[in-house]
Amino acid sequence: MTVLLRCNQVSKTFDDAGRSVQVLQDVDFSVHSGDMMAVIGSSGSGKSTLLHILGSLDDASSGHVEVNGQPLQQLTGRKRARWRNQNLGFIYQFHHLLAEFNAWENVAMPLLIAGQSPQTAKQRALELLQQVGLEHRAEHAPAKLSGGERQRVAIARALVNNPALVLADEPTGNLDEATAQTIYELMLALNQRLQTAFIVVTHDQQLAARLPRQATLHNGCLLEAQP
Repeated sequence: MTVLLRCNQVSKTFDDAGRSVQVLQDVDFSVHSGDMMAVIGSSGSGKSTLLHILGSLDDASSGHVEVNGQPLQQLTGRKRARWRNQNLGFIYQFHHLLAEFNAWENVAMPLLIAGQSPQTAKQRALELLQQVGLEHRAEHAPAKLSGGERQRVAIARALVNNPALVLADEPTGNLDEATAQTIYELMLALNQRLQTAFIVVTHDQQLAARLPRQATLHNGCLLEAQP
């Protein structure tokens, strides 16, 4: 399998009123095409910090994240942004949809940013909304959608560029049990059909147990369960 991303001895330290606080310590793992990996840990354990570093939204204090054999930190800001746009999808606990745009426009936004024509972007967005069962809600604004529907729109947006890897931060955290189950089944189906890899940060032990790979962040260290 293709190695999509490698986390090499990544550590992250923050300054808290003159006191050094280490959030991540020598985190080391690889993600391959088609992987589905859950990362669990208590609140404040560094799960979101790890996702931000993996997604090149933040830099490690030491160590590095490698893509195609090259450390991300060596890329310029513009090249990092292009790499994120072309290779990564992000799903957040709070969907972060743009209130002034409807569902299909929100989904199409990464394509428009990448320079695709509005017609091509809309067609692709509608295809993704159909895959998540929301083609009939394409013209609705986020305020007119339920929480589960907004999360499905966010998933469609994360997948619109056919990313090799999706980083998901508590994707079912604000959903009821039935809707969370629907979101899990959707991620699994997309993984199996498209071989999209997922790294899912979650407090949901049931969701984590369903994914083929599970790792726990504890005292800054990532401990992966053996199969």
